[in-house]
Amino acid sequence: MSAARRKVRLVLLAVIFVLLLTGILAEVMLRLFPNWYTDYGNNIYYRYAPDKNILTLEPNQSSSFGHACYNISKIKVNSAGYRSYEWDKPANFRIAVLGDSYMEAKQAPEGAYFAAALRGLLHVDVLNFGISGYGTIHEYLQYVKDVRNYKPQIVLLFFCTLNDINGNSCKMLKGGSLLSCASTAGGAVVIDEKKGRKRLKTLVNYLYRYYKTSLFIKTVFFQHRLDSPAREKTAALPDDYYAYMPPKGGWAEAWSFTEHFLRELKSETEKDNATLILIPVVEHIRMVKNPAEELRSSLGVEAPKEFDPEYPARRLQEAADKYNIAFYNPEPFFRSYRDAHNLPSPYFAYRCEGHWNPLTHFLMANLAAEYLIKNGMISSTNSALPAEIERNLNRSPREILGEAAYKEIYEGGFYNGVMR
Repeated sequence: MSAARRKVRLVLLAVIFVLLLTGILAEVMLRLFPNWYTDYGNNIYYRYAPDKNILTLEPNQSSSFGHACYNISKIKVNSAGYRSYEWDKPANFRIAVLGDSYMEAKQAPEGAYFAAALRGLLHVDVLNFGISGYGTIHEYLQYVKDVRNYKPQIVLLFFCTLNDINGNSCKMLKGGSLLSCASTAGGAVVIDEKKGRKRLKTLVNYLYRYYKTSLFIKTVFFQHRLDSPAREKTAALPDDYYAYMPPKGGWAEAWSFTEHFLRELKSETEKDNATLILIPVVEHIRMVKNPAEELRSSLGVEAPKEFDPEYPARRLQEAADKYNIAFYNPEPFFRSYRDAHNLPSPYFAYRCEGHWNPLTHFLMANLAAEYLIKNGMISSTNSALPAEIERNLNRSPREILGEAAYKEIYEGGFYNGVMR
């Protein structure tokens, strides 16, 4: 070997040694001195359950989730792979909660998200099956492969009209999605589960989970704590906002898939003598007093003439009536609550993104409990409970959240995930 080659090899070995040593030292320092970037960034992990081929959370993890204006430092996942308590004891009565990120609720503290709050009110088992990214097709597959095994008597399906519709269509899924989707073949609806068979446990995910230096780099460069708007201004209406208009093209097909899987889910729950209740998610665009102005100020675009934020909820109501699905729309209450308490923007979300803040989870849990009791779907063994629910629904936002949390969410602070 020539002297030049030996010199190049020595330089390469020296570089590798320095990189390894730097990586080891960085890891030691990050473990000795915990910081926001490694302990409070987005370090919640997902997996495909190999026996069911559905996306769940990684079981038995204790995680955290942060965004530009809040941080939730403790997120507990049970052994079944869902954000919920341990389901190890049989129960006489169970409520299953299906939905996407609004129900997974990594934006709300432990005990303050919808399923936990509903359980605390009714004192029955409330199993939270919410998974980020889910649409109607995924909730249908989840019910058939997993949820029904727990024998719930009531199934609450929370429907996010912003992305649950296009998430059902293979044609409309964005590149890189691992979720199952639907297409048509010979006039029939066909489920494509090939995406679901891809492994989510990549080397990168393992590095993020077990090597804090990689999580630090990810958080610093890809997840900023600095306050920023939920969406960047754009010259065109974002694709998902077309859900708020009478459908054309791919949206028409996506709606047909949505209604197909609502019908199929209704059929499956009927087989199990369970009651399916369809509930549209309270979405920010339908809580603002002037949706057109909201588009103009937040996105810098003019609302198309066909833009109608109420369209999806009306169509869901029609589908529910058609397939004999119980339907409950809580949005009129939230608008009344907003006005009665002079609730400022962002109303029931966060100022940096549109998911529910803890106030919304609390109110929605009380509304759901009230609906179930009034419609005879669950008996109240506590005769004082209806009165307690009524009091809760009339409490002010400051009473529910606490003064400090109210200021952090509504007056420009950083919400630290504590109700106080």
